[in-house]
Amino acid sequence: MSQEHQAYDLQTNIQKVLTVMHTDGDGGGGDGNTFTDEEERETIHVYPVEGGGILLTRTPIEEDDELDTTPLSPQPVQQPASNAARGTLLFGVFVALLCLMFQFYLIVNPFTVTITLAARSQQLSLTGSLQLGRVLSPITLSQSQITPTTGHGHQDARQATGMVTFYNGQFTSVTIAGGVMITSASGIDIITDQNAIIPAGNPPTYGQVSVSAHALVSGVQGNIPAYDINRVCCAFAVLAKNTSAFSGGQDERDFQTVAKSDITSTEAPLKATLAQSVQGALQGQLKNNEGVVTPSCTTTTTADHRPGEEAAAVKVTVSETCSAVAYNSQQLEASVTQLLTARATKQLGAGYSLLSNPHITVTRATTAKQVTLSFTSLSTWVYALSSAEQKHIKKVIAGKTTEKALQLLLSLPGIERVSLQSSGFGDESRVPKDPGNIQLVLNYTPA
Repeated sequence: MSQEHQAYDLQTNIQKVLTVMHTDGDGGGGDGNTFTDEEERETIHVYPVEGGGILLTRTPIEEDDELDTTPLSPQPVQQPASNAARGTLLFGVFVALLCLMFQFYLIVNPFTVTITLAARSQQLSLTGSLQLGRVLSPITLSQSQITPTTGHGHQDARQATGMVTFYNGQFTSVTIAGGVMITSASGIDIITDQNAIIPAGNPPTYGQVSVSAHALVSGVQGNIPAYDINRVCCAFAVLAKNTSAFSGGQDERDFQTVAKSDITSTEAPLKATLAQSVQGALQGQLKNNEGVVTPSCTTTTTADHRPGEEAAAVKVTVSETCSAVAYNSQQLEASVTQLLTARATKQLGAGYSLLSNPHITVTRATTAKQVTLSFTSLSTWVYALSSAEQKHIKKVIAGKTTEKALQLLLSLPGIERVSLQSSGFGDESRVPKDPGNIQLVLNYTPA
């Protein structure tokens, strides 16, 4: 069937239906377009269906609603949304969420740059003296230690020696050749070393002469006591005696002696211990914030045996008498810092600051009339930027190109190198416009 014929049939059917409805509405008479207030008004929807028929639906009209006099027209039947439409909708929602998340990320993590400035540093040394300090009371400390000896000695066997006196009772002199052996009462043979010429006697007086002699055997047994020889000997009316004991006889033996190292090795730790004790004793005399100059000490070492002497042990004693000067460390540091500041201003110029407390060493103290401290100091000075200066620099470079910002920073006095590092999303060819997103870090290169 052609489209024109279908349209014609549809129009014809609609007119028929309307005629019937109008007729039913007025009870078969009267004007078909007239409605009373008591009649229920409805909206009639006419839909064509396949095969040339129509579908009628009625919707009651609210009393307060105005009657719609718009000519009826066929309404298309709504079709369920397709899967593609749902996918499109979900994709749009997902993209919107991503955009919101990205905006939130940018707020939490803004584009920032960290600029590192390598500032110059200089070292200044200063040597000088200050009238500062007070003399502490001198102290004397001693310590002793007994240590075994490590030296070794050897003694050879030796014969005892002494004197033998000959008495002559004859009226003529008597000569007794040397080498005569005389046996003592203790059984030790004694031999004379030289001829004995005994003058004549004049009884009751005897002529006498003494000659040297030695024991025949070696060892201490030859050390006979006095008058161990007292007997007639060698000739008529001649008497031999030893009026004093023989001595020097010794046995062969090995023994311990004092070595020089025994004294020095014992002395060294005693000195170290004494140095600590001296420091402790001097510290006890210090007041708050005081330091002490290295004390001047006189050390004396003594031992009860000299090197080489026979001894199984040696006692070493070390004594130290020390005097020192105390000084107020804070006052010293303040005075030296003031001198260094004047030197730095003159030598380095403005803009440099002391990096840390100067290293001060007191080298000497003199106590003539007034205490004077000699010192050396070493300090490090760096080019510094105050908080106000850093704030001004950030404002100047904010929003400028990276190249221009680096040029401006390198033009600052005392700055040797500049490096820039960015983080976050942004134009890396420019510095952030917000100075709050610019961070300055100062590093100091060694002098």
